[in-house]
Amino acid sequence: MIDLNQFGWIVIGAGLVLLVEILGWLYWRFLGDGSIRDYVSEDEEPDGDYRIIKCVKTPTQRIALVENQGQTLVYANGDVMFGTTEDDEIYAEALIHLPMAVTVKRENILIIGGGGGITTREALKYPEVKEITTVDIDSIMMDFGKNLEPLVKFNKGALNHQKVRTVIEDGRKFIEDNQGKWDAIFIDIPEPSGECPELSRLFSREFFRLLKERLEPGGVINISCPSLARIPEYLWCVQATLVNAGFHVLPYHFDVIAEYEDDYGFCMAANRPLLPDDITTSIPTRFLSKERVQDMFHFPYNYIKSRSNDKIQTDHNLVLAEIVDDCWDD
Repeated sequence: MIDLNQFGWIVIGAGLVLLVEILGWLYWRFLGDGSIRDYVSEDEEPDGDYRIIKCVKTPTQRIALVENQGQTLVYANGDVMFGTTEDDEIYAEALIHLPMAVTVKRENILIIGGGGGITTREALKYPEVKEITTVDIDSIMMDFGKNLEPLVKFNKGALNHQKVRTVIEDGRKFIEDNQGKWDAIFIDIPEPSGECPELSRLFSREFFRLLKERLEPGGVINISCPSLARIPEYLWCVQATLVNAGFHVLPYHFDVIAEYEDDYGFCMAANRPLLPDDITTSIPTRFLSKERVQDMFHFPYNYIKSRSNDKIQTDHNLVLAEIVDDCWDD
């Protein structure tokens, strides 16, 4: 028989084992490999109450689906990539419609990094479009854009449209392996960083030269340069790299600091000079009034003063990743 003293020690031992297991789980969950901070960073947590619907670790990134105030947000490696927000409506209009206003033809469109389907939705608004090729490296991200109900409702089923061809592949490899040409090419991917240095190869001089060869005569490309308010040097480096690759470049931005504490930058490039006065959107938009479009080509002094033309991203350096890391480490 077990006396009371023995029973007490057994209970204490079992309690200690349970405590160690709980502490181990808490460490794994909040500090270790299972930390939610790998999926939703503290800096980009939604305001107010939110619910994490799902966390998925893919071969390329850690993805979280988050529900907040009736909106769905998609996080990758802790940062918000896109969602069903007005902010994303503004971004998609600014990315797509200015280049579509200046390209000579709008028949064949390429979008690299369009797994959410929002930019594809905007490009489909042009009736002359014959085919949109939307490329994303992550099959899970593309699956969300095609099948996740809130996203499909938001992107109006764009990725399932008969004019849209979806491809799961690294954008650089896709360009290297395909000799086709497009009227407009959009690069809509996260900025390189120390965590994802391989993304530098989609912003390099060598890659931009490949894009130059893949443009139809009169075509245009557009490179997204997010976080302009925080990292203006990033946009100027992309512009300098495009110029070094042989493009004429017209940078612009959409200031949403008052509403969303952000400012979206873009580098629009072509094989011919592009002039702001030549840009008039031809379809109805929510946010791109004629006055707003012209204002998008004027940069405030605090952005211009950081401009430098001596930083060029190549396949053999990490200039952009260093710019990003230096900013977020401050």
